[in-house]
Amino acid sequence: MFVKLFSHFQQLYENFNPSYFIIAVVAFSQGVQHLADLSINFMLKDDFGLSPAMMGLYLSYTTIPWIVKPFWGLITDSKPLFGYRRKSYIILFSTIDALGWVALYKYGTNSLHSALLILFLIQLSTCFVNVVGEAILVEVAAKQEQKQTNFQHGASKNVSIFFGVRAFGTLISAFFSGALLHIFTKQEIFLMTSAFPAALMMISFFYTEEKVNLRGLSQDDRRNNTMQCIKDFWIFFKNPLIYKPVALIFCFMMAPSSSTIMFFFYTSVLGFEPSFLGQLKFVYAFSTILGVLLYNNYLKDVSFKKIFITTTILYYFCYQSMIILVTRKNVEWNINDRFFCLGDSIMLQLVGELNIMPILVLACRMCPKNIEATMYAMLMSTINFGSTLGSQFGAIFLIALGVNQNDYSRLWLFIVITGVFILLPLPWVGVVKEDQILKTMDKQKLAKKQQQKDFESLSVSSSNLRQEDDQQQLLPQNQQITD
Repeated sequence: MFVKLFSHFQQLYENFNPSYFIIAVVAFSQGVQHLADLSINFMLKDDFGLSPAMMGLYLSYTTIPWIVKPFWGLITDSKPLFGYRRKSYIILFSTIDALGWVALYKYGTNSLHSALLILFLIQLSTCFVNVVGEAILVEVAAKQEQKQTNFQHGASKNVSIFFGVRAFGTLISAFFSGALLHIFTKQEIFLMTSAFPAALMMISFFYTEEKVNLRGLSQDDRRNNTMQCIKDFWIFFKNPLIYKPVALIFCFMMAPSSSTIMFFFYTSVLGFEPSFLGQLKFVYAFSTILGVLLYNNYLKDVSFKKIFITTTILYYFCYQSMIILVTRKNVEWNINDRFFCLGDSIMLQLVGELNIMPILVLACRMCPKNIEATMYAMLMSTINFGSTLGSQFGAIFLIALGVNQNDYSRLWLFIVITGVFILLPLPWVGVVKEDQILKTMDKQKLAKKQQQKDFESLSVSSSNLRQEDDQQQLLPQNQQITD
């Protein structure tokens, strides 16, 4: 597998596109900012005394910018900033991102409201930069379609690069996040994290992008451009081949989340210190990278339906294995808590990544030209909105079952009930008609190419007619000069 990975990067180097660099930097910056995740969790748990349910609720509120990603995509698609659709926005919002971490360093622990407000601002800026990076990703994939016979390979490669690099950034941050909490305070880690978006801001100045002539665009042109993006988006989205898969993805991501309660269980019951929690995050990130490599090398040609059904069922059983830990059966079987958590985390994250990768690739292939950021952002916001609702539902189930930081006796029941939601979308997986979706996209692209050819041929014909008219007008003058 690693030989194939090396040959993959060698081929990537030979066909290097400069856009890959900014895509990689955006993805890496987003991944490495997870350095502060443990510090944020401990801040909310220890400094503000939040329960698992309330922590899940409050953190879900800060992720609202990820739900309205299509709005950010619409802005970057239709509203050039200082003449650029991508570059200027990366510079602006990476700067805001860096300032947000500095503000969290100085004022974050003063009050819960100020901490949540700053976290919301950080999420907003990170989300906008993410939208721009994904838009560049889709643009590159669309350009490669003209050069490749199999667009599935190009799409899976580009998605793998983005999410693989982001996972690599998460891997590095996870390696240090737990250990740093033994050396530095939470506030100092927030300040360290600000360096990554600041670096992205400086690097973005060197990104080359074709500049839009703002002076050549009237106010009506700009307004019409925005309205045209909205119109194109709606025409594309209302197709049953598009909105039905989106609805399926949304339902799948709504499974109630157990992340906050497991954080409390790890720290309060099992007594895991920050360094080991950092090791768990390292395992998560490593499993993510492994999942990306496995999909890109062996599973990219497998149909969406087959891989989605298989990985969903596997993910369900991996998720249910946590019952062994929370009921302490692993102790009866002489299985160490840390060993069990590490093994379970590897399988859970690996299968989870294989489960989400075909969704991301399909989303990349579904995006039409000129509204790449808007459409891909909408698809990703569907995933984010489902995850946010999953956090809300998880909090509701915790409250209903009476599971909190003082009582974990029904945690096993919470895992049993929430696990059922993972399997609920499977009967409707047939709504994803992958072949028809791709045929529809191919027809639209061929129609646009034909329109462009017709326009170019019409322009050439008009130019030739003008040249003939000019020659006829010049001919009498030349004859007079000759005479």
